[in-house]
Amino acid sequence: MPIRFRLTAAIAALISTAAPAENAPFDLAGPSLRVTVTHEGKTLPIANVPQLAAGDRIDVRADLPESQSAHYLLVAAFLRGATNPPPDKWFTQSETWKKKARKGLSLIVPEGAQQIVLFLAPETGGDFPTLRNAVQGKPGAFVRATQDLAQASLDHQRLDAFLSVVRTPAPGDPERLERITPLLARSLQIKINADCLTRAPELQAACLLQNQDALVLNDGHSNAITDALAGPGVDLALQISATPQGGLGYYSPYIAAVRDIIGLFGSMHTAKYQYIPALATPDGDALRLVLNTAPSFHNPKSVIVAALPIVAPVRLPPLEIASSDPAICAQSEEIVLPVSGAPLIYATRYAHDLALRIDLPGGPIDLPAASDVERGGLVVRAAGKVPPGLTAPVKATIHGLWGFRPFEGPSVSLQPAHVGSWRLASPADSAKRDGQIELAGGAAACITTVSAGGAPVAWKRLAPDRISIAAPRGGGAIEIAGPRGMDAARIELAAPPPPARLAATVIARHIQRPQQTAPVAIMLGSDDQVPADATLRASFRAAGGMRFTGRETIEIEAGSGGDTASLTAAHGLTFADPQVVIATIQPAAALGTSAFGPLRARIVRDGIAGDWIPIGTLVRLPQIRQLRCPDDAAAPACELSGDNLFLISGVSATPGFENEAAIPDGYPGNAIQVPRPAGKALYVRWHDDPATIGRIGGS
Repeated sequence: MPIRFRLTAAIAALISTAAPAENAPFDLAGPSLRVTVTHEGKTLPIANVPQLAAGDRIDVRADLPESQSAHYLLVAAFLRGATNPPPDKWFTQSETWKKKARKGLSLIVPEGAQQIVLFLAPETGGDFPTLRNAVQGKPGAFVRATQDLAQASLDHQRLDAFLSVVRTPAPGDPERLERITPLLARSLQIKINADCLTRAPELQAACLLQNQDALVLNDGHSNAITDALAGPGVDLALQISATPQGGLGYYSPYIAAVRDIIGLFGSMHTAKYQYIPALATPDGDALRLVLNTAPSFHNPKSVIVAALPIVAPVRLPPLEIASSDPAICAQSEEIVLPVSGAPLIYATRYAHDLALRIDLPGGPIDLPAASDVERGGLVVRAAGKVPPGLTAPVKATIHGLWGFRPFEGPSVSLQPAHVGSWRLASPADSAKRDGQIELAGGAAACITTVSAGGAPVAWKRLAPDRISIAAPRGGGAIEIAGPRGMDAARIELAAPPPPARLAATVIARHIQRPQQTAPVAIMLGSDDQVPADATLRASFRAAGGMRFTGRETIEIEAGSGGDTASLTAAHGLTFADPQVVIATIQPAAALGTSAFGPLRARIVRDGIAGDWIPIGTLVRLPQIRQLRCPDDAAAPACELSGDNLFLISGVSATPGFENEAAIPDGYPGNAIQVPRPAGKALYVRWHDDPATIGRIGGS
């Protein structure tokens, strides 16, 4: 059963190739052609030729393997408009399987021709007249198809350039795609799904490669170099197809062109021939054809149709500098010119022999330039070519050849390094702002590294001649390195004075104890004592003319055991005004149940702690449930019961502690024998503050 299923699926796949699928991707490698163009005595490979002109010589031959078994007829036809069928002499054929045809076709572009279309047709009787009659019978269909094929081929090259970069692995650079994707979008006019860049680095590439046919944005320059004067009928059809109702849409010129081609070729289907489109991918003089339908060698046989560049006036690339304020260093080893406006600069080799002409004081020099889509500009290797002693900005202009025609691009100003000119932007306080130091005087574009104490320091460009860096702790020297061969600038920073310690005094305290529910009351012996279960509020006043900023922290701790509490404006501190702050703390909750003894606080600002300030004595208190004495007044002892009795150090019937009953350290029980009180209360020494006498019972 599984074998039968596979065979059935294979047969279905073969049958489905009889008609091209509109949604099938162009991913089938077709045959290749070799094409060169000669214009006014100069010959270029097809990859360097964006447009043709009348009188150009085109040499084209099929580049088929020696083992090629199917015989292909190569036919070239010039077109001259939707309503003007081309004459017979504008059709040329080459029987590629014959030795005398190995050199292929040598064509001269005739006056009046607007486009050239190439056919690769399987050999049949009467194949050449059949193809010629088809073109002459429906010239408008082939004009439209040729123009769409040319446009789709250019868009396909932009897409290929994008996919090639995204698919390139960079194991050691997980942030690469996030860094270069905006440059790819700008340079190639590609629609980027920004959500992809929020994913994990290993998932970004797969996300960016989704919906590939919808990635290519409309590009006016690409459209301009494929538009031909095709006659009013085709012009109207093209205008309609460029509307949303015609299926184009803002993001889908590539999809629209392919849809048009498939529709046109489907309407020209005959019992003998079917036409399948091929997108041309030039590489030097090789013109590799990419198909979206497998060719058929049974009736109806597949005729592969490809387009060469149109015959029209040359449309030069509208290059522009992508940044309104480009910062470019004249003495850099590599100069990167951020260029946009013409995606074909990056996706094709139409622009060649590019150079940057630099107007130096001793005369202009030309430095070779090459497009680099990943870096979003033209890269010029300038190491050692610009003199290090340059003192003033110089003008530099991009120029080169667009096909056969020279062109001149935008100009930029290159800045001299001025490495030794860096200085503090303001001597006062070392120009610090929020922990940053501002430096001025040099060329920010020429900086390679900034370091302090031998360690790299992060820096930020503020202006062409101004930067900011993180202020190094403790002062020292800052080194600013520029292009190779130039001495680094060195700026000595005076060690900053140590920040002042914030002094403060306690101006008020308030202790609020929870309501006592135990039957036997506990009374403290001093206002200095702070019960652990109470809420303490202490007010501090800044001393010595200092002021609070609201960013201070107050640390509170006890003399023995427990944690240190840190109070901030978000938790525990209330800034009454720039002079007074109120701290609120519940010691048992903030310091823990093991904290006791002298309670102190200090104010911390900018990491600098002030002196400790005493704010009381933390005392943990037991829970007393009952004081029970025998009815016999002569009995000397009573029983005191409750929890945490170990917090009592000693008990006496008199304030002088003449007959003290000492409580063992760490006593774990819940009842102890104590003297009979002389009145209504007993006197106690607390474990946490034995020098101060308290009372149990009485009022």
